[in-house]
Amino acid sequence: MERVEAAVRRAVDLLGGMGAYVRPGQRVLLKPNLVRPAPPERAVSTHPAVVAAVARLVAEAGGHAVIVESPGGPYSSGVLRSLYRRTGMDRAAEASGAELNEDTSAQQVSLPEGVALRRLDVVQPALDADVIINLPKLKTHNLTTLTLAVKNLFGLVPGATKIGYHAKLADRALFSQGMLDILVYLRPTLHIMDAVLAMEGNGPSGGDPRQVSTVLASPDALALDVAAAALVGFDPLGVSTTAAAVERGLTTGGVEDLDLLGEPLDELRVAGFRRGINAAVDPGLVPHWAVRFLGADGEHQTLFQAVSTGWLGKQLVAYPRAGGACTGCGFCTRHCPVNAITVVDHRARMDTRACIRCYCCHELCPEDAVELRRTLLGRVLTGV
Repeated sequence: MERVEAAVRRAVDLLGGMGAYVRPGQRVLLKPNLVRPAPPERAVSTHPAVVAAVARLVAEAGGHAVIVESPGGPYSSGVLRSLYRRTGMDRAAEASGAELNEDTSAQQVSLPEGVALRRLDVVQPALDADVIINLPKLKTHNLTTLTLAVKNLFGLVPGATKIGYHAKLADRALFSQGMLDILVYLRPTLHIMDAVLAMEGNGPSGGDPRQVSTVLASPDALALDVAAAALVGFDPLGVSTTAAAVERGLTTGGVEDLDLLGEPLDELRVAGFRRGINAAVDPGLVPHWAVRFLGADGEHQTLFQAVSTGWLGKQLVAYPRAGGACTGCGFCTRHCPVNAITVVDHRARMDTRACIRCYCCHELCPEDAVELRRTLLGRVLTGV
């Protein structure tokens, strides 16, 4: 834990120290990734050692740190207390003097400049904070490829309200634009990423821990996301939120355009970081031979789009299915944004015709019982 704190301090010091971002007397919201109540060793959530280290820096700068999260599903004080206990946030707060938020009120605000969202539901503590410090976890994600700084802010949309956002922003690109709308509205002051014990494979909650042993920090969420993707060998433009930001002109998406401090990126890169079973139809997720055959990287992108969104696209798309661990509890049924799940004979049944592949069921299942499957041809084409 001492090594983690030293790494957090060094990362922030390279950016001018916490005093450059927090003034005495300010209320500082710390937003970790606490998508599910899982223990730290599962790598599902931002590690409590990282959160505690940041909270101590805030206190040293004279600020008051408040740990705030709104996980998917029910949003109540009892749910939050259980979440904090299971993820180790209670210990982080006790060790650092941070406050654990239990205020579950929210407001709807106007986003007149929004691209995908013109109104936003946001938890009240985010509106009350003087400063927001974003504490994402480096993980794969079955919808956006990676969940990084931009995506983590979706956790400030209250509880099950997120379901409606998934339904409204069913298209991957549109969903990513919505995430950027949230970023632009909230404007966090600083982003500090836990890439100590990351998650590879079927993230954001069903993947496998992977030691990366790095802490990344930046006042720019998009710069941080570009660096994080490069760190694990992913094309930054393959992360849908970064690609959407490039379309808006918010970033170039190029690592070469970043002003990197600290250890050289080449010395920190991780080889063989496994992707999830991402269902998005994107040339970056299709074998090179298929890309060339369909003309996706040349002048015939329309052909690729037409084929990939038709029959072939259905082979590339992963659909959720309840596995043997399903108890028929109905949690996925209650939180499916398009009501595509029913419970039959104590087992969840997914209607693939209605499913929008938001993967909320996979992400939120309390039993880790939801599996993501492709057809045999889909597995051959994608290699996963």
